[in-house]
Amino acid sequence: MNNTEIELKLLIDPADVPRLRRHPLLKALCPAGPKARKLSSTYFDTDDFLLKNRDIALRVRRDGRRWIQTVKGGGSVRAGLHQRDEWEAPVAHNQPDFTKFADAGVVRLFADETLRRRLHPVFTTEFTRTIWLLETEAGDQVEMALDRGEVRAEQGSAPISEVELELKAGDPAALYELALALLEVVPLRPENASKAERGYALGAPPPMLPAVKAATPEVGPEMTAEAAFRAIAWNCIGQLQDNQARLQHGYDAEYIHQMRVAVRRLRSALNLFSSAAPAIKDAALAGELRWLVGELGPARDWDVFLAETLPPAIEARPDDAGLVRLRQAAVGMCQAARTRACAAAASARYYRLLLELGRWLWRAPWREGASAETLALLDQPLASFAAAMLARRHRRLRRRGRRLDRLSVDERHELRIAAKKVRYAAEFFSELYPTKAARAYVQSLAGLQDELGVLNDQAVTERLLAQIEAGGGDLLRERAVGVIIGWNACNTRTRLAGMARVWKRFRRCKVFWGE
Repeated sequence: MNNTEIELKLLIDPADVPRLRRHPLLKALCPAGPKARKLSSTYFDTDDFLLKNRDIALRVRRDGRRWIQTVKGGGSVRAGLHQRDEWEAPVAHNQPDFTKFADAGVVRLFADETLRRRLHPVFTTEFTRTIWLLETEAGDQVEMALDRGEVRAEQGSAPISEVELELKAGDPAALYELALALLEVVPLRPENASKAERGYALGAPPPMLPAVKAATPEVGPEMTAEAAFRAIAWNCIGQLQDNQARLQHGYDAEYIHQMRVAVRRLRSALNLFSSAAPAIKDAALAGELRWLVGELGPARDWDVFLAETLPPAIEARPDDAGLVRLRQAAVGMCQAARTRACAAAASARYYRLLLELGRWLWRAPWREGASAETLALLDQPLASFAAAMLARRHRRLRRRGRRLDRLSVDERHELRIAAKKVRYAAEFFSELYPTKAARAYVQSLAGLQDELGVLNDQAVTERLLAQIEAGGGDLLRERAVGVIIGWNACNTRTRLAGMARVWKRFRRCKVFWGE
């Protein structure tokens, strides 16, 4: 049997399970009550994890007296929502039987006799699954499963305590709405890792992974503007959640930076597409995204100060005791800011925001009560929309850059934001314009944004130094603050002298969207 599995995975603390069972929503939507059964699964792979490396999971599960063989592969994960292709077949025992599959792709995958001989058990899962069959007022049918047990391998074990909401019929938005309703009573958090991934992690604990940078959204000229908006928004959410997941395993300044980039890309997309449907610029979601950026921002500022701003001055004045004390104070401030950022990224408020974003994108409330004109703008070909938006943002950036040498600190900040918006839009639509002119334009924008970013960091430095000075009582440190202020002013002047060349290079770039 072949189907596409759509389920939302949520982790739950074992201590909160009794509250979940008593949730009035479960009784209301499942009057017949839950059913429980024990499940035992064995996952198979080669010594070098050939299946895992191809994003394939093969298991044989015992369910009562039955043995069921399952292959899962491909798909995507969005804010905890897992969409994967799944092929199931009954088998006679606890070993794979590849004669049972009818799907040509699966048959071809395991046609290699050498591969079949190399397969062996790599880990097992044993858990009790309690199932509620829920039906919403709108008629959506959802299977809610509470899994309690553990995953085991030769190297150790890990607990399983999770809730899975699997869509049987209806709108995927129902999964997010049910999760949000449960969240009112029970702390839950979306989980991207499957049981299989956790099993593999027991055998080879993953190293600290690099931060996830923005990927090119999968958009094409055949899309409508609205379809492209959804793809771009999910792309931004994916970058946010990937870096947040990695942050849970250890701090890296780049995780925080890329989380902020993801949120800013998403906010830029909301603003960009609200020109088609104003309701896309949702005030509540925009407020929560501002909150998240505000919680992450101080850690990013102090990380840059300690890693980029302060070291050159210390290198130039290695015997300056005041600079050493200044660095000690900055380390303390940075640690507090990092703690704040990590707490926000692991908070119930953050997880609620993820679920709200998922619900909102599936329900598309911006269409409710929309005028015929708005619907026509949403349904217009993406190429037309993209060209108009790129042209509009390009003109705004050109206006902001006039009289560059006379801009104030605040005006340079506004110019940097305008450059960032143009760059995000160009990157969002880059699949529509695979040309040298488009690449040259984005590269020139990146150079402009980098220069403006350094100037912004230098402006932020004075604010950070003021926070250190507020501590008072240390003359050596206060003198060092003066040294950094002077150093910073000199660097700013040097950068400003080179800005004219960067801006001129950008102005010479030809537009690539047919203007």
